[in-house]
Amino acid sequence: MHDHNTLNYNKKFKFKNIECNEHVKRDCQKNSDDTRHKWSTRLKKLIGTAIKDRDEAIDRGETGFSREYIGQFLEKVDEYLAEGWSENNPDKNKYGATFERSLLRRIKRFKENYFKWLEDFSLPPFNNLSERSLRCVKSHMKISGQFESVEAAENYAIIKSYIETCRRNKINEIVALKRLCEGNPYTVQEILSNAPPK
Repeated sequence: MHDHNTLNYNKKFKFKNIECNEHVKRDCQKNSDDTRHKWSTRLKKLIGTAIKDRDEAIDRGETGFSREYIGQFLEKVDEYLAEGWSENNPDKNKYGATFERSLLRRIKRFKENYFKWLEDFSLPPFNNLSERSLRCVKSHMKISGQFESVEAAENYAIIKSYIETCRRNKINEIVALKRLCEGNPYTVQEILSNAPPK
């Protein structure tokens, strides 16, 4: 998952791309603010509602939306994109109109990548979790300016990755660090098991 990094759409890569919906929602809000056009406000609301519906469906134990729900959602997306073009065409020179055309083309072209999470709830709708995990590195770079060496940066990344992996799998960070300092860190098998040993 990424924030529309087109370099990732490379035939040489084996992975499939999904796009962050948080960023498309932000772009819709920017477009609404700049152009005062309604389609982007409607699309942002549609995505937000679907994410809320998804969370409720996950709580009920579901793994994806029905074909009917997905079909109706994608029809609405197409409807809003058509509205976008009809709002954009009379105002081609308006402030924000070029950004709006780019946004309309991008959503149409990468629609499947944006909304894959509708059919498979194991896929997240946005990458906020990974961005939060990287924020501490950015803060360190801003405050300290840099790491002392490449080795120090690698050590920081390894320890941070270990702690984050434990935390996301419901293992107390203090316990995880204690085991690490004792030379007995959690293994991947332990971390991913339902009941990791103490």
